[in-house]
Amino acid sequence: MVLSGGFEFGAIVQRLWAIVDQQETASDWRWNLLQGVGFGSAALVATAVGRHLFGIDLPFTFALAAIAIGAVLGGALTACVGAATTIPTALVFSAHHPLVTPLNTLVVTGFAIILALFGGRMTLLRQRAGLAQGRSHQRELCLHSIFNTTPAAMLIVDAGGDVLAINRSARGILGITDPDGGRLRLADLLPGLPDLSGDTATAHELCRADGTRLALSLSSGPLPFAATGLRTLHLRDETEQVAAAERLGLLQAELHQLARATALGQLGSAIAHELNQPLATAANFATVAQAALARGRDVGEVGAALDGAVQEIFRAAAVLKRLRRFVERGPLQAQWVDARDIIAEGATLGMLAVRQAGAELKVSIAPDLGELWIDAIQIQQVLLNLIANAADAVSDTAIRVIDLRAVSGPDGQCTITVSDTGPGIAPGQEQAIFAPFRTSKPHGLGVGLAICRAIVDAHEGTITASTNSNGGATFRVSLPQRPGIGSSGEMVAHAA
Repeated sequence: MVLSGGFEFGAIVQRLWAIVDQQETASDWRWNLLQGVGFGSAALVATAVGRHLFGIDLPFTFALAAIAIGAVLGGALTACVGAATTIPTALVFSAHHPLVTPLNTLVVTGFAIILALFGGRMTLLRQRAGLAQGRSHQRELCLHSIFNTTPAAMLIVDAGGDVLAINRSARGILGITDPDGGRLRLADLLPGLPDLSGDTATAHELCRADGTRLALSLSSGPLPFAATGLRTLHLRDETEQVAAAERLGLLQAELHQLARATALGQLGSAIAHELNQPLATAANFATVAQAALARGRDVGEVGAALDGAVQEIFRAAAVLKRLRRFVERGPLQAQWVDARDIIAEGATLGMLAVRQAGAELKVSIAPDLGELWIDAIQIQQVLLNLIANAADAVSDTAIRVIDLRAVSGPDGQCTITVSDTGPGIAPGQEQAIFAPFRTSKPHGLGVGLAICRAIVDAHEGTITASTNSNGGATFRVSLPQRPGIGSSGEMVAHAA
């Protein structure tokens, strides 16, 4: 495995073990030398005591015993020192003993050498075993420290669901106060957890004993020695992140709703005009009906006048309903919507701003548009914002024309363009205008286009800005669509 930066994971582990394994392994030769002298001296004393007190005169017996004990306990150096202490002494003080012959001395010396070599080998093996055991213990302590102090919550479970190891972070998340409280079962710690097989990543909601609810992210995988059925389970507490995301979603919804209300608030005179027409007409119809009744006309003439008044009142109510639906606060709901209907309704809302600017809106909607998986109110908000910006851009120009077009692009997406004949976009600012709090309006907040981009991004679409051939600005919105039932012809509308 290669980590970032080109480091081999195996090399890093080997370096870690090299640091952990650093310890003093060399034996103390002074102690071995002292042991050899001590064993040899003890053999000489035992030989003298046996000879003078018990009449046992065996000059090499205790020497061989001392050499053997030294070889086993101290190794080759201890055995050699013991031999050097006892054999020459036996030759000096027991030279006339019948057992002290050159041949016997040679045999004893050879046997001492064999014992020394054997003892040295045993000592080496013993040292290696002790070193391996010490290294194993040190590595175990190192792994235990890493496992228990890492902020990542980890568990090791067997094939039967028993928890074999759990670190401090996991105990904190799961609310385990007694680490030695007995057998732990994964099913008891995480009720409702799906079956873990292979490399698994899932989300899980946990309700602890104290009533606290946690949003957990779980990932699991088999250990390298998978034949044992052991698995590692990593937990991540994402409760704060989930809560923050929910709060952010609520704030975004509030911001979008405020932006919609602000957009319509800036069109107050146009909305008043939109409502004044049907209400004034309804008042005229009511006056006609009242006059007809005063003159004693027939019921038919009065009824016709009242029908006209009712129709105009319904027309005003429809305008209010559309505006209320646009600004009301409610949950976002994505659904399949006919692209032509939603674009036409957005254009209707946008005409309020167009009339207020004294401009002309040209609408062209291709008949082959499909259906969009969108929140209709949000996309209407995007269209209203773009049309309102275009109306504001052309309000001080001689030619006040806004062009809204919707077609199916070559990539199968629904492409909506809003072009104007205004002053256009400053060079190099095509991306910057989507940043929050950037505006060219004297009293603007600079959040309209930023909200548009956020909405379009949330619908997996794109929004771009450019300067068109007329010198004005063109905003292009592309949204994924699916085929729908096309109309008989292209929808074209003009409004001034």
